[in-house]
Amino acid sequence: MTTPDPPFLESDRIIFKLFACEEHLKNIKKIKLQHGDLLSKDARVSAEMEIDSLISQIIGTVDSLLFRIIDKFQLTGIRKNRIEMPTVISGLSAESKGVELAKELQDANLLGNWYWKIEGLRNYSLSGSLLSPDASLDVIPYFEQTLVQLKEFIKNIITKEPLLQE
Repeated sequence: MTTPDPPFLESDRIIFKLFACEEHLKNIKKIKLQHGDLLSKDARVSAEMEIDSLISQIIGTVDSLLFRIIDKFQLTGIRKNRIEMPTVISGLSAESKGVELAKELQDANLLGNWYWKIEGLRNYSLSGSLLSPDASLDVIPYFEQTLVQLKEFIKNIITKEPLLQE
């Protein structure tokens, strides 16, 4: 007998993606607890996989939000298989739909802000390890803070925009 999937797996992909982010962070913490150091020989590969997955899920969470924005605001001309924040910002601004929302998205993506940094880390991870001295990143506190910022970002946007509430 199988247990039914939690309802959010189908009904709210943003909540699902946030859940997946939290699970990857828990896994990173477990690896550190088990091995004492994410850089240890026995922990390194697992930790790298979880970090890459966490970054992908964070970006995927924002992409799910952007997908909902495109759908609910009926933005035309944006291909759903090429969703990018600047394109959604342009679409919102060009059609005068959700100008305040466009500003919030733009603020998150500004040079030095949390989403801009996550995209930078994703790009860095394509050619180097975030668990290296060059990266100089204490991953667990960094990602804990990033998830707080992500949740707050989504909560603020959905609360301010009734169209985005499911």
